[in-house]
Amino acid sequence: MKKVAFLLIILLSAFAPGFAQSPGSSLPGSVKDSATGKPLAGVSVFLNSTSKGTITRDDGSFLLTGIPPGRYQLIISAIGYQTFVTEITTRNLPPSLKVTLHNKASDLEAVTVEPYLKDGWKKWGKFFLDNFVGTTDNASSCSIKNREVLRFHYYLKSRRLSVTAVEPLIIENKALGYDLEYRLESFVCDFSTNIISYFGYPFFREMTADNTERQQRWERNRRFAYLGSQMHFMRSLYKGRLQQDGFIVEHEIQVPNIEKERVKSLFTPNVTKTDSIPIDTLHHYWAMLREPDFFIQKVKSYDSLVTVNPDQTRSFYFTGDFTVIFGNGHLGIPYNESSLELMYPTQIEIEENGAYYPPQTLLSKGHWSITEKIANLVPRDYGMYGDQPNSP
Repeated sequence: MKKVAFLLIILLSAFAPGFAQSPGSSLPGSVKDSATGKPLAGVSVFLNSTSKGTITRDDGSFLLTGIPPGRYQLIISAIGYQTFVTEITTRNLPPSLKVTLHNKASDLEAVTVEPYLKDGWKKWGKFFLDNFVGTTDNASSCSIKNREVLRFHYYLKSRRLSVTAVEPLIIENKALGYDLEYRLESFVCDFSTNIISYFGYPFFREMTADNTERQQRWERNRRFAYLGSQMHFMRSLYKGRLQQDGFIVEHEIQVPNIEKERVKSLFTPNVTKTDSIPIDTLHHYWAMLREPDFFIQKVKSYDSLVTVNPDQTRSFYFTGDFTVIFGNGHLGIPYNESSLELMYPTQIEIEENGAYYPPQTLLSKGHWSITEKIANLVPRDYGMYGDQPNSP
């Protein structure tokens, strides 16, 4: 079986009206209809990758409280309207946010409806579940309740599978104790490159356990899903705690070719007189001059991985493959190897909450390509207030 790399573009969000609020920043605002100017009530307002959300009141106003430190996408969504997405940061929250939602019906004339496979689920359903929900132990306790809203499109010429959804997916995760509502924006598998990418806007509602034992099992499963995850790695990277938190990293660095530098200082072709230079030495000189100026060497090092910018944001950059190993024998977590690759050379901005931007630039391979799926996801604010450990 061919190994499939996984382009991690999972834009998570969580929404839970009525949750007890944790200390944090707040954001007030209002939502109106763009055509009529009338306030919209009952609109979902939530942060991606968190359990922080609310709904608009009768007058269209909302107050989003308990925002954990960091940078987030704010999602504002209502049935029949285009989803509104904007970026906010607790470093510079606006005093208020006024949003107008556009009716989807106004754009129907410009939309071309593509035909989809009527037997799509029968042909591609298992493939979709394996690569969207996952194949880990948690995945066996995870189910999509309304799979009939999925639409499968296969393009024979480009060998691409695309999956869309006409309504939010309703996902039940009994392993972690979450109900998810996932607005699938894109799921694409390119069979010519074996790269799978997907993103969307899910929100999490925490299930209510009917007994203490089940609640403790959920908490244990959430902790094990978090430890060694990409979110755990990014948080540790941000805080400079990779080694303390149990991560081993190997990355490529450029090492100068010292012998070539030495030879260049002694010998210049067509300039240096060769009468007194032994033939073996000349052969060595010519061979060294054909070598590169730098060698690529893979090292285990935690130095110079993160740049702290003047505004105290942090940037992460690497070249080639970046390998991450994590395990914990005391907790019974086996050591697994993952790797990251930049789709194009750019600085990755990382946040205290484990988010990184732009998300579509990182290609995950190895262990993370298997585990970073819906069945193993915890909300972005998991552990942000010390309710769960950040390290083993």
